[in-house]
Amino acid sequence: MLNFLRKLFSSIQGSKSVIDYKGYKNKFTNYMNMVEGCSKNEDRVRTAQNLLMVVVEYLNFDEAIQAVETNHEAQDNSLIEEIYNEIVYEIDLTINEIICRSIHSDDAKYYKNKTIREQGPIEIMVKELPILLNPWNSNRIISNLDTINNQNPFDGDRYSYNIENHYVYPMDIAICNGANHSQFAARMINKGNTVIKEVRDYSVLYDHVYFDGKDYRNKEGHLIISLDYNKKVIFYSGVIFELGRFLLDADYHRFEETRKTALGL
Repeated sequence: MLNFLRKLFSSIQGSKSVIDYKGYKNKFTNYMNMVEGCSKNEDRVRTAQNLLMVVVEYLNFDEAIQAVETNHEAQDNSLIEEIYNEIVYEIDLTINEIICRSIHSDDAKYYKNKTIREQGPIEIMVKELPILLNPWNSNRIISNLDTINNQNPFDGDRYSYNIENHYVYPMDIAICNGANHSQFAARMINKGNTVIKEVRDYSVLYDHVYFDGKDYRNKEGHLIISLDYNKKVIFYSGVIFELGRFLLDADYHRFEETRKTALGL
């Protein structure tokens, strides 16, 4: 009897795994088909960017709702950048990084393989591009919606010390590692400006890795790259990654900095 129950449970779990796999694959295919269905290159770029905006806004609000409903036990959207970094490490690659802030001469040795943007942070309007946020604290979500408003817009220059936005190329989004809740409120009312402190160019990954709708795989041998993260976070990191491939193929650059690194300037 015990063996029967074990086999039954294993069978149910196996069936659920197949259903989950098909579900993710179907969702992923829908995203890709929407872009691939565009005949013109500029339409592909625009469609990919619109889908990236939708995905990022969904993840931002999804985490905010989870923070309210689950007493801070929400998913961590910022793990998506960590996933890309882990894949870079697993494939043994090096990405181009542009540091958009002044570096003290004593710390220069830590940035010898990185480009320093002498002009400092890149200034953007708060909704100029999708910013993936990590609004994990429900109290901060609500309090910032009170304090940041039409009369008191978010000032990225003033609070630059607290902001840590990384622009990731070619995905054409920023990932926030500091000032999550204030930027969440600012984006909701669409008032204010913010800054990008780093540009991280992951374009080198695309010759070596692809996402199949469920897993990242190495192009050589199609072996799965094992990642120990929430399946949902992995899935949407993969959707963002592959939408970025369309922008890379179109040689799209929002900022001149990524164009220069692509040309080796």
